[in-house]
Amino acid sequence: MTERTFKAGLLGIAALFIVLFVVILAPEVKDLTFGDAIDDMFGTPVASGVATDILLTYAALFLWVVYEAVTKKVRRGWIALLLGAVGVAVALPAYLIIRMNQVKES
Repeated sequence: MTERTFKAGLLGIAALFIVLFVVILAPEVKDLTFGDAIDDMFGTPVASGVATDILLTYAALFLWVVYEAVTKKVRRGWIALLLGAVGVAVALPAYLIIRMNQVKES
């Protein structure tokens, strides 16, 4: 797989998540409060498992971004962390693209 194909795939994943989020979730959350959202996230055992997975995946991404900022001098990782507010499915591809442009693997 070429680097260009890989980046296109990452951008496609992020774009698909955003489209699905806007089409499926946004109409449902018009009057949802933060407390309601938390209750819904952990409303069933399955939802709790998925929510926990997402939150811990974001925590691992956070640690990775901070670690590489210090050890490999990867800059602008904070952009990916902010995109985590949209979703980890956006934040991770963003960080991989940011990272690819700065870190050359041996």
